[in-house]
Amino acid sequence: MKVGVVGLGYVGIVTAAVLADQGHQIMGVDTDKDKISRLQAGKSVIFEPGLDELISRNHQRFEFTSNYDGLGESEVIFICVSTPDRGGEINLDYVFSACESIKNVGSKATVVIKSTVIPGTARKVFGRTGIRVVSNPEFLREGSAIHDTVHPDRIVMGADEPQRLILLRNLWGFTKAPILETTNENAELIKYASNAFLATKISFINEIADLCEKIPGADVSVIAEGMGYDKRIAPEFLRAGLGFGGSCFPKDTRALITFAKENNTDIRIVESAVSVNSDRVKKAVDRIEAKFGSLKTKNICVLGLSFKNDTDDVRYSKSWELVEELNRRGGLVKAFDPTVKSAQGINVTVNPDRCIENSDFVIVATEWKEFNRLNLNTAGRVIDFRRILDKGKADMMVGVHDKN
Repeated sequence: MKVGVVGLGYVGIVTAAVLADQGHQIMGVDTDKDKISRLQAGKSVIFEPGLDELISRNHQRFEFTSNYDGLGESEVIFICVSTPDRGGEINLDYVFSACESIKNVGSKATVVIKSTVIPGTARKVFGRTGIRVVSNPEFLREGSAIHDTVHPDRIVMGADEPQRLILLRNLWGFTKAPILETTNENAELIKYASNAFLATKISFINEIADLCEKIPGADVSVIAEGMGYDKRIAPEFLRAGLGFGGSCFPKDTRALITFAKENNTDIRIVESAVSVNSDRVKKAVDRIEAKFGSLKTKNICVLGLSFKNDTDDVRYSKSWELVEELNRRGGLVKAFDPTVKSAQGINVTVNPDRCIENSDFVIVATEWKEFNRLNLNTAGRVIDFRRILDKGKADMMVGVHDKN
């Protein structure tokens, strides 16, 4: 097929690359001309394992532009634009703008919204533009986005008329995943409900970790393992740490809470999950000071700035938040991350050994596996806030009682 992709951020470029690899011709549109120039030169605009290879392998199937006119011949057009947070409320301006632009080029394509949008957005789009859209939310994880797109747990698609789903059903058929066909509103809310539930699992296990830290002999990783064997619970997202960050969970949980309140409903469990997460970094630093004393003028090495491993995304990063809190308490902080080479207001080094050298504390803040291979013997005090270090390497770990 001829497939249009509007918005070449994380979701858009991964969707484009995977569909190109399936043999489709891709017209990628983005208003960021610098991004378009880089993509036209065959350069990825994000760090994602395997993405550069997909773009290079399928370069003849791509056309990148800032002009919507080329979308007129597309059979399917995916809208993958940003839906940023605006004071806890979702900003749909980019979605509406994209739909208006598609309407102006006279495209007869099936228009599909992959952007995360609140329930009722498809109806609002129709009211503003006359375009009836299909809702097809994404469920990819940064760091494994290509795998999640090729091998999804499910494909969710919603429309007001079933025949609008035929092209999309064929397009995603290669995944062999279960397909749930439903209304636009159900598809839109499934995305929010899924992210809110996963965020709640993270906050839940972090509260259990807090309890374990009060109990000699308790270890939250063992607790999580024991829980995870239960198929009704499953082990995923039961890893204690600094809490959830990134471009999805913080934004989506807040937007869901706001949307619920606008509909005279309280989602108290999600509100609690957000509250637990917001206190996570402060409690972590409190614990360091309770055990080791004031951090004022201490040299501190923070390993990891991205919100998770295998990405360079620092949006709502708990690691970044940790650095800011350490600085507020007088710590002299420098940081290392395998993909983040510079950060405004943060002393970033490209050499992990230099970061560790002469540090009073080394704090593991992101789950990069390579941190386990570093020589931490000179660190003095090693604090593992992501539970990735081999046993015996850390002086303090999340979810374990301090012996002294």
